[in-house]
Amino acid sequence: MSFTEEVIQHLKGKQVIIVTSLESDGYLQEIAGVLLNGGSGYLTIQQSEGETPTVINTSFVGWVYEETEDIDDEE
Repeated sequence: MSFTEEVIQHLKGKQVIIVTSLESDGYLQEIAGVLLNGGSGYLTIQQSEGETPTVINTSFVGWVYEETEDIDDEE
């Protein structure tokens, strides 16, 4: 199974952070949004409601992970 297929299988419809291999001012670029779909060499995410989805070339993806809320157990 390809990288794109694995990401879609596990994270489709979830809020994700996509970390790219592209740097800006010494920092890796991150893209956050809801993973919509993907195909051969690309992923699409919805960053904001009402905006056109963003298409990301997987050649520049370092890793993808689900965005979760930090739970503070000390509250």
